[in-house]
Amino acid sequence: MVLRSRCKFGPVLVLFQLGYVALLLLCVTHLRFARAETKTVVQKDAEFDVTYNDTVTSDNQTIYAFNHTVSRNKTEGVRVTVDVLSEGAESSPILFVVRQKQAVLSFQVPLILRGLYQRKYPYAHVGRTLCQPPTRTLTETQYFFVDVSTLSSLGTHYQLRISRVDSFTLHTDKKFSFTASPSQPQYFKYVFPDGVDTAIVKVNSEMTFPCSVMSIQDIQCPVYDLDNNVAFIGMYQTMTKTAAITVQRKDFPSNSFYVVVVVKTEDEACGGPLRFYPLRPDELIDAGNRSKTLDVVVSPAINSDVYVMGMLFCLGIFLSFYLLTFLVACVENKSTRALTLASRFNLVSEPTGHGVSSLTNHSSRCCGCVYTTNGYGGMCLVCVFDIISTCYHRKAKCDSSLPL
Repeated sequence: MVLRSRCKFGPVLVLFQLGYVALLLLCVTHLRFARAETKTVVQKDAEFDVTYNDTVTSDNQTIYAFNHTVSRNKTEGVRVTVDVLSEGAESSPILFVVRQKQAVLSFQVPLILRGLYQRKYPYAHVGRTLCQPPTRTLTETQYFFVDVSTLSSLGTHYQLRISRVDSFTLHTDKKFSFTASPSQPQYFKYVFPDGVDTAIVKVNSEMTFPCSVMSIQDIQCPVYDLDNNVAFIGMYQTMTKTAAITVQRKDFPSNSFYVVVVVKTEDEACGGPLRFYPLRPDELIDAGNRSKTLDVVVSPAINSDVYVMGMLFCLGIFLSFYLLTFLVACVENKSTRALTLASRFNLVSEPTGHGVSSLTNHSSRCCGCVYTTNGYGGMCLVCVFDIISTCYHRKAKCDSSLPL
């Protein structure tokens, strides 16, 4: 009986033992992968204008915590600057994520920007300006965090610096100089002052190349400030040395806007030369130095009163011509009538050798004068009136014996 029971439950025991072993192997494998995926997260309280030198791997993640006071009456920009110092970081880039109250900004370093025909340009030095949404309170303390992570098992060394942009707000008729590059775009804020409904934004540079783009965008997050997305929103204009855009207050509900300046990765859009095509499609091309120094100034445009004055001035010029023509026509008409009346009294002139004729006083009823007629018979207009008046009042005609 015992042997029969063992034979009856033997296959069941074997299957149970195999399942138990498989379950143990699965648990061990899961624990091993869980241990491998575990990261060490370190959070640091960071400060402005301090350069942080750290190393990041796939096993650790660093979070930098910042805070600053935002005022409703004063807007200041916050600038994030990152440098990757390790060689060969293109194959294992670092991801930077900036978490704000109303916006999230993420970018990788080295930053890969694409040009025409999918050319790839790596940039190890990246600078971005954080979007600053308006606050409704008088003063507010805002917090933001910078997360640094990578999937590379090798350590990648980097530098991180957060700084304030003191000249973030542009002032009317005040020029401001700055430097921009494809990986370090710049944008500034302008607020319409009272009494200004239209403004002209001008950007100038002494350098023809590299090609640049000026964009006008509304105060909202995110701000499109890279070569591959600057044309997605607002008004933009490519430029070499000079660009200008007219902006109206009615187009922006917040009575303010951003002036975004981006340097393009290639100069083909501005008529510049096109770089060579790489031998391999995935080959990275060194972009070289594409920094550009520019000046921006915002000035009020001509208001409606100036337009009205200009229109009235032009209208006055046209009306003056019409008035002058009318006066000349009146004088000519009066002269013609006088000559017609003179011919009725048979008044003629005596030509002389120099084209000057004279009326002879043959009667006390008539008077004489000298009139230049260029060789043709004529009479002095004033004297004609005197003659006509004198002869008419005396009810007598001038002597008909005047020489022709």
